[in-house]
Amino acid sequence: MQSKLAVIIGGTSGVGKHTAIDLANQNYHVIIVGSRADKGRQAQADISQATGNQAVQLALADLSTKTGVQQFAHQLAAMTDHIDILLNSIGVMLPERHLSADGYDLNLVLNYLTHFWTIQALLPLLKHSDQARILLVGALPFVINHAKVSLPDFDAPATSKYNAMTVTAQATAARVLLTLALSERLTATNVTINIFHPGYVPDSNFGAGGSWVSRLAGRILGESFSRKNSPIGAWLATAPELTHTSGHFYDDRLRQVRLSKQYTRSKANDLWRLSSQY
Repeated sequence: MQSKLAVIIGGTSGVGKHTAIDLANQNYHVIIVGSRADKGRQAQADISQATGNQAVQLALADLSTKTGVQQFAHQLAAMTDHIDILLNSIGVMLPERHLSADGYDLNLVLNYLTHFWTIQALLPLLKHSDQARILLVGALPFVINHAKVSLPDFDAPATSKYNAMTVTAQATAARVLLTLALSERLTATNVTINIFHPGYVPDSNFGAGGSWVSRLAGRILGESFSRKNSPIGAWLATAPELTHTSGHFYDDRLRQVRLSKQYTRSKANDLWRLSSQY
């Protein structure tokens, strides 16, 4: 029987690499996606060595622009005719405002727009699977349900009071809204989408560019309130009982979490229309 294929964006470290190992252990053909060749090759070797699975490939891509995402989609289409699992685990928190080549805030691009673009670009391959699953990464349920849920301003001008934490929190909330919007649009297809809190993954690079205080705070929060190296990603990707489950948020203990009333279908549809302009 042919192995199923999982494409893991951000699979060279953290949540993505951890999930890649879990899926490779289940005999999945895994393609990890990263932007650095040296780091990517090391992760590829690590995953194969840890699992004995030699069907681990590396794809290099710059996903910070829509053009880069489209080029990546063409690259994948040359490698496979379908995708069974798509996990986008990219997450950054750049302390200062940096712009992408398209002129957008990189914190918003890498934490949200890249997810929107890649799903759109890879949907044809996902629909060629017998049953495909899209997975996005969220945050602690407390953080998700206490975030201010508003539409991102992709064209916001530069300001001296830039707050990276606020921007990344907004992008995280946007991923939740994207999950709701897409689950509705994919109802009549063979593709589902869910979002999850990954728990504490020690080698995660999230917030690596921030101050030592923010990195320490993140580690303390992670170790105190999250399950270490949770199997949540692989469980959502493979559990037979979730074949038709879509549009939900799960915590690191495999429990479905009720979203706050701020996450409305109306906001999700507004975000979809806004995102489609970029």
